[in-house]
Amino acid sequence: MIILRRAFQPLSLLGLIVVSPLLSPAAADLCTDHIANLKKILPSETVTDGHSIPEIKVGSTTYSGDEPHFVVHPEGGDHDKIIAYLPGTTDRPSRSSCLIKSMSESLSFPILALSYQYLSGGDSFRNRMCELLADGDDHAEQINCLKQQHVDAIDGGDYGFTHYKDDGSAFWAEVLPENSLTRRLGDLLIYLHSKYPDGHWSNFLQEDMSTPAWENIVFSGHSQGSSHVAYLAQSKNINGAVMISGPQDECIGCPEEATFWIDEQYASSSDTPYTALAQGQEPMLPVMEDNWKCMKAANPSINWSTTEPQSTDFGLDTTPKDARESPLFTDVTYADTNTCGGGFKEHCSVAIDDSVPYIKKSDGETMYLYEASFWPSILKAGSMKNTKSSKKGKKSSKKGKKSSKGRARN
Repeated sequence: MIILRRAFQPLSLLGLIVVSPLLSPAAADLCTDHIANLKKILPSETVTDGHSIPEIKVGSTTYSGDEPHFVVHPEGGDHDKIIAYLPGTTDRPSRSSCLIKSMSESLSFPILALSYQYLSGGDSFRNRMCELLADGDDHAEQINCLKQQHVDAIDGGDYGFTHYKDDGSAFWAEVLPENSLTRRLGDLLIYLHSKYPDGHWSNFLQEDMSTPAWENIVFSGHSQGSSHVAYLAQSKNINGAVMISGPQDECIGCPEEATFWIDEQYASSSDTPYTALAQGQEPMLPVMEDNWKCMKAANPSINWSTTEPQSTDFGLDTTPKDARESPLFTDVTYADTNTCGGGFKEHCSVAIDDSVPYIKKSDGETMYLYEASFWPSILKAGSMKNTKSSKKGKKSSKKGKKSSKGRARN
């Protein structure tokens, strides 16, 4: 008997699929004013060849593609690594300012929270687009699609733009190479190196002084960003992977023995640390759990002793050791100020400002719950890898548990 990978249908109604969390402007900037040493830099400021920064249309809503990067550079020091944060669909750094603030207070090296051209559809939506390419029992192109979505975003490409839904519209928008995640990060590092030559930013560029030095960069992300982080760990030798609510790739309807990119050999070295967390009630948690298992099976050196996510209770005494031992989950209820729509409230609550649980004093002072130990633990554990110094750089810059019954794959 053929066992099918679970055909997950979290948010479908009468054939209409909700493609992403819908966030109100109120979701942004709750902690921005409290981030020390923060610089905001527009992607358009970093352009050297005159190319434009496109808007991003998700469903019927158009989002600016030129939202500012958040750059935090601790004072002093010739740092040997940075952490890059990749927001999810419809997101931008300012919407996760409390998480970025926690990064700045937990880590001793620079933070680059990127504004990039995320793919114009959430993870569950793109999984369903790829499913359309299955030809009976032949899932080869569906499997290829799951890989190409990341290639489009990270390197630039038109795979999604040249494959079509039944109504003739493209799966997702084209990403030109000059607007790819790789180029966006490279352009930002070039800009920082030029504007702040004493900041040792060239430590994070390869010899060509344009391509990111992957081995010196920890990647973190939420939702679609988390899925890109997992793919980067599989395809590049990165310094660490911090995955929040992801990866969510799912090969819907594929037989149990089918494999895709997440099951393949990983380019990251055996000492690259991995951490992951999710909210225990978010609909795609079973997909994430299956993907964590697949990552460990493909790469046995991953630091998790078990891929079964462990509860953090209230997240007040979580440690980096906990985060290294297994993926983590929280069942703490999302904030009453949560503005995420379409069943994404739990999904947003681990990264989006107005959705994160908080404690508030009578005088208005607020502590966001995951600042206490939850976020710091996954960030510290995910960045523990030793980094080789860049000779070129120094020279030039001198749960409510749900079970996944089949193989699942923003």
